[in-house]
Amino acid sequence: MNMQQPNSLIIDPEVSVLFLPPDARSIAMVRHNIRLGIPPSPFPVWNNILMDRIFEYREYVDAGYTIKTQPFSFKSKDVMLASICQLLTDDINEYTPYKAYLIGKHYQYHKNAYYRDEIKTPLSQLPLAELKQKYSRDIHRSIVDIVDAYGIACATIHFYSKYASAIDLIRITNPDIATRLLSGRINIPQKSVITLSQMTTDEMENYLKTINSYTLIKKAPVRTPGNNPVDIDNSNKPHLENRIIPEIKQMPKYDPDAAVSSLALTVPSWSESIRRVRERSVLSEVSQKAADNLIFQLGILEKSIQIIKNELEGITKDAN
Repeated sequence: MNMQQPNSLIIDPEVSVLFLPPDARSIAMVRHNIRLGIPPSPFPVWNNILMDRIFEYREYVDAGYTIKTQPFSFKSKDVMLASICQLLTDDINEYTPYKAYLIGKHYQYHKNAYYRDEIKTPLSQLPLAELKQKYSRDIHRSIVDIVDAYGIACATIHFYSKYASAIDLIRITNPDIATRLLSGRINIPQKSVITLSQMTTDEMENYLKTINSYTLIKKAPVRTPGNNPVDIDNSNKPHLENRIIPEIKQMPKYDPDAAVSSLALTVPSWSESIRRVRERSVLSEVSQKAADNLIFQLGILEKSIQIIKNELEGITKDAN
């Protein structure tokens, strides 16, 4: 049921951080609709907290429109936040930093609600021994729904949770950097993001100054062969500042074999991961969603392998 509301919905920071800022097209569309006098569709709310379309709400309120709402029912705020995370994640096909963040937050809110007995699902009620046989030995009832929803390992979900907490810590010091990390406009390994969040204020400021000196921060998140991530050495944190502020004369010479050699070292870990999955999982019992997701990703991997294999074989043939 739609309801008329005074224009005083709560914009909760815990909800706001789950959304990336709207892009230019979305901003233009909202403002175009306002100019044309097109009223907004009802805004989703829980306990007067706005659950989505925050920018659109603010624009329509500023334009003097009366706001209509669509109330939703949840047992708690954590259940509501977990629901938002899952809805947003379902709209993202690739595993981006933003999706990793949402999965991590989803698990955090889901776990909080689970331990307060606010979430009960058929999966979480199964005997633990049965869950371990179906999923993995490190499964737990508080995480099984997240594992089933995304088809990824417990360890990965725990890592995404740490990554999400790291982003939240960085946001306290510099919200803009947190947004750029999630949007891919600053492209560094997720483990390095965790390291960044553990720095002192001075270390953080020095690092941020370094990031701001690179044009990487000003570019759109386009992944091309020449767009390499900034690399942070996690093993030597005290010397981090010195390592990430190289002068031009310190730049290493270009090595044409470096990337290919690195890939050759990485490939065996893929085979090992596949072997572990086959050993630890009963594949005949895997859900259709998880199976389809892995088949899709393996298909992409096969195509990528074939492309680079053909290119490399062309080089060896030319050499002969």
